[in-house]
Amino acid sequence: MFAEDILRDYGSFISEHDGKLKLLRDKVPNRDVSESAQCVYMSPVVEVNFMGNDSMAPDRSFEESELVANKPLTTLANLCNQCRNLSRKAKRFQLAFLFSDFRLDDTLPPHTHTSEGSAGLEGSLVRMSSSMDFFCQVYFLLNRMIVILQNLWRQIAASVSVPMDINEVHIFAVFDAMSELLEHIVVFNELANQSKISTMWALYKKWLMNLSNSQSANLELNGLSTSLMDIENLITKDFFRILLDNLMELKKQFGLNSVSPITQHSNAYIRRQLLDVDANPSNELKNYEDPKHIIRLTTFVVVVHELGIQMEGKLVKNVIDLVARHKQVPLNRSVFWSPSGFLSLHAKTLMKSSARSQDGQGPKVHSTVLEKFRLSDQRTCRQLGVQLSLWSIQMQRVFDVGVFGHLKTFLQLILNGHSYADQVNLLAVALINRHVALMTPMTRNDWIVVSRLLQYLKVIQKTFESNQINFVRFISSLIQWQKQKVIHLLHTTKKKIVVLKLLQRKINFLATIKLAEKSIMGFPSKQRLTFVNLALGEFLDNRLLPADNQKLIKSILHRVNSISDIMRNIGGQLNTSESSSLVYNHWFLDTSVLKEYTELQRNPYSLQNLVSVSHHLDKIMAMFRGSRCPKQSANDLIIEFLSNHLEFFLRVEALSHLFQSQDQPFQQSALDYRLCINAVAVENDGDYNIIKDHLENYFTATFYNLTTIAPHDWKSYEKMRHLANKVLQLQPIDDHLPNQIIDQGIDVLQIMRNIHTFASSYAYNMNLQVFVETNSRSKHLDIIGTRHVANSVQTHGTGIINTTVNFIYQFLRQKFYTFSTFLHDEQIKSRLLKELRFHTEHKHSKSYQSYPYERADSFLKKIRRLGCSSNGETYMDLFRKVITQVGNAVGYVRLLQAGSKNANFRNRSYKTRFDSNFSCGGSKVHEATEGSIREYEKSLGHMKECYSDSTNYFKLLLQGFQPFLCNPHNHHLRTFYLITPALIMNYIDYRVKQKLKIYKKDQTKISLFEDGFAIGLVYILNMLNQQTEFHELGWSQTITQHLNAERSKVRDILAGQQRTAPEQLDEKLHQTVAITERHVNAYEHEYNLLYATLSSSEIFFQ
Repeated sequence: MFAEDILRDYGSFISEHDGKLKLLRDKVPNRDVSESAQCVYMSPVVEVNFMGNDSMAPDRSFEESELVANKPLTTLANLCNQCRNLSRKAKRFQLAFLFSDFRLDDTLPPHTHTSEGSAGLEGSLVRMSSSMDFFCQVYFLLNRMIVILQNLWRQIAASVSVPMDINEVHIFAVFDAMSELLEHIVVFNELANQSKISTMWALYKKWLMNLSNSQSANLELNGLSTSLMDIENLITKDFFRILLDNLMELKKQFGLNSVSPITQHSNAYIRRQLLDVDANPSNELKNYEDPKHIIRLTTFVVVVHELGIQMEGKLVKNVIDLVARHKQVPLNRSVFWSPSGFLSLHAKTLMKSSARSQDGQGPKVHSTVLEKFRLSDQRTCRQLGVQLSLWSIQMQRVFDVGVFGHLKTFLQLILNGHSYADQVNLLAVALINRHVALMTPMTRNDWIVVSRLLQYLKVIQKTFESNQINFVRFISSLIQWQKQKVIHLLHTTKKKIVVLKLLQRKINFLATIKLAEKSIMGFPSKQRLTFVNLALGEFLDNRLLPADNQKLIKSILHRVNSISDIMRNIGGQLNTSESSSLVYNHWFLDTSVLKEYTELQRNPYSLQNLVSVSHHLDKIMAMFRGSRCPKQSANDLIIEFLSNHLEFFLRVEALSHLFQSQDQPFQQSALDYRLCINAVAVENDGDYNIIKDHLENYFTATFYNLTTIAPHDWKSYEKMRHLANKVLQLQPIDDHLPNQIIDQGIDVLQIMRNIHTFASSYAYNMNLQVFVETNSRSKHLDIIGTRHVANSVQTHGTGIINTTVNFIYQFLRQKFYTFSTFLHDEQIKSRLLKELRFHTEHKHSKSYQSYPYERADSFLKKIRRLGCSSNGETYMDLFRKVITQVGNAVGYVRLLQAGSKNANFRNRSYKTRFDSNFSCGGSKVHEATEGSIREYEKSLGHMKECYSDSTNYFKLLLQGFQPFLCNPHNHHLRTFYLITPALIMNYIDYRVKQKLKIYKKDQTKISLFEDGFAIGLVYILNMLNQQTEFHELGWSQTITQHLNAERSKVRDILAGQQRTAPEQLDEKLHQTVAITERHVNAYEHEYNLLYATLSSSEIFFQ
């Protein structure tokens, strides 16, 4: 217990501390966005990383060579590595730039002059200030790109000026790295020009300078102005023009001997880029789906033109035609780029002889062609799903059997996984970009294809993450195996080069191969492999080597490159640096489509992948947007759907016995989601979302609330809880609510406050000690018994009995006032006085043995002639109801006393077997212990007092009213016993009619018993001291004689008919006699029950 308390306190402290940190983080306006952008990849809890440290310079392990050719290769390799690092960082910054408008959240126009508009605009400017650090980093990044591009051109010019045979292959690799940087500069330029920041920049500068004038020195203002001018170059100006201006300085440094080789290589590179752009002529939307090729080609052509490098006229014409065909290229969902406008702005001389311009902002595609693309995407998605399933099975099989005997298969599986991930990523981005370029909204099927592709990416990522230990063990061996192959091929190639006749070329080739061997001997990091690619690129296209060796070297290099970066590529397909388009487009995914797609997932594995990828992308968006995503995640949607669906399933199963048997039950296609309950937990922002726990909590709360609202239907919810446990394997917590059976129901306090309603709407059974509701709107009748009262007494304490008796006393006062008013009425009092004179005159005569039946019947008929109420009841019926309500109130007192005894009897289990005295006497005990002993003895004494029969509430109720009702002034009450015969006759008629109604339908207010009348009658007779006078009437004897006379009269009629015509008995007469006899028997039965109840009731008041 002590350890549990410590853990509970520690947990509450951590929760409170976490809440304070989250609150503080939400309140801080200046949240560093770029810091979060650098830590995007969410690694698992335990991750094994076998990648080498790429930050180590690869040339540290190289030996300095005497040949000059080694230094250009090393320099170009380092510059290409820097280009790759800058590109990876640029992708992260581009995604953060895309969400910069969301962070501003400027919903009010700048010209609003109201206080709310000023406050909203100032808030946007404050958030803009918090992003200045991020814009500074982007500015530094772009400046670094300009420096790298200058160094690249300078190094290329220096390399080609050396009189050596440098092949085009490694120059093309340098041009590829350069084009990639140019692409990122164009993207940053368009993002800045088409964002809200550029429109608000002038206002922001004015606001910032006004804010700083009163609080800053001149030196600080000068520094601020300089910084703002630098950032303004990024946001409002053409940064690509700044790049071209910086490159113009290099034009003066180019010598005549370097211009011609650069021109030759540049034209060859442009020619190759044109072939890549037009590689798939069947898909005319290829460059819209993946616009990087046309962006790189256009930017490279502009840079070459700006440097004054001569391009072939045919190449220029082809480039202009290509640009004219692509008016607007989508960079992402909200930013477009115009290649023709870009060329017109930066290379006007090339556009002078431009081809015919095409109207329209985008390609015109017929709906049938678009439908063809949609069907092709769905078919490709299905094929990728099948291939990934087979790939994952084969990968697991290789791990189970052992990799060392299947290194070739293992290598092929890794490369296939890498290829599948690239295909999935490209297909998803291409589908989105195609719709953006065509300006057509994505349909539900398109979003479902994108969601399924995201699941495929998560499947590949999980396959590699779940087998990290095996990859660490086997990939090292695999790399060693491939390295030995590469080294063997290098030795073979070296032997081939020895036969060359040109000494200088032979020395250069041998030195390059030697450097490649030294590079490949270490761990094949990206820096090392970049150098190897550039080094081997010098003779890959050389015709002196055999074609088979060239092909094999290309294949081996490609595999080594893929394996060296396999963990980053596969694990990073959902990372922002690899697929920023997917992350940004996931923000626009419609919640209704995501909800519909999640409802289609009936496999826990696919559901888990969808929830995991949704969490991953939402988490990345929250980092870049600076706040949580307001949309519902896939986990919330699936939990909401499963909760509603499984609740409906449990309701149907619980009520299945009410359904009729179906003729064809197998035609109903009911979806089974039970397997989704066992989906594995998914981590999100430090919390693990477990679908099973959410469902158990939902059903626990639902069953509790429904049982509280409708306690009469507690069995249905208990059955649903049982089905949830047995069928769904869920364990909802028991609600521990009292079930509404005989010993549970309406609370005693509620009855006490509504005693007038209770006495009129419940019927009392003296033998069973229960009250039963006479009329109810529901299907069930409420029953209140001894155990129910005992439970209420245990809940509220025994003191509630005295309070309830006081309420009943007040209720009886009202009823006795009505009782006295009725007997004081002149119509009633005069007739009772007449009956009193008759009874007084004849009670001593021998012929007068009992009160005549005829006089009671006549008295009842005269009362009936006085009139009826609105619902057809006579005054005698209303008076009988008053007596019954008085009896119900007295019977409820008896039920309370019995329930109190039952509760005290239950409490005896806490009492010791021996009547020991716990008083300490002279012993010294703690004060708290002594106080507990006193409270225990006090409670025990109170229980004994309540359990004993010393308190007789019937006598208290008699003594409370007798002084007033037996007052000589209330002489009209002395004749009450004379109305009892008529009152009993009215009661018997009422009970007989009630029991006849039981066999009829649609009858309300029917009761099998009503012992409250007998108790009320005996209670009033005892209170008025008229019990002896009532017995002197001998009414039971009168009723017996009357019923015997009626029965003999029926027999005489039947005997007379038999004597007159014994052979011709009337059938109708027989039926009439049978009905009359049955009626007499019913009256006799009711009279016997009444007199038995009256005799039992007299015992209570003795």
